[in-house]
Amino acid sequence: VIEELDTLGDVNSDGQIDAVDASSVLAYYSLISTDHEGGYDAFQKFNADVNQDRLINSVDASNILAYYAYASTNKADIISLEAYMKNK
Repeated sequence: VIEELDTLGDVNSDGQIDAVDASSVLAYYSLISTDHEGGYDAFQKFNADVNQDRLINSVDASNILAYYAYASTNKADIISLEAYMKNK
């Protein structure tokens, strides 16, 4: 079992949820869609599946980008990605 430590969406574990994470998810999805190994470990897979539908795809990347836009344009009371996804 992987514990969530406010890391949902932070695929590269750099402490930020941003376009780099979204790009990584798209690259992963591209690889697995063409029957290649995506290269994510279990922790990265957990963090990449932001809508928690047990799939890692372009929907997750889009949600990461939407959250990044939200967090970048709000300066106060920024909610977690998990809370953001529940409000969608």
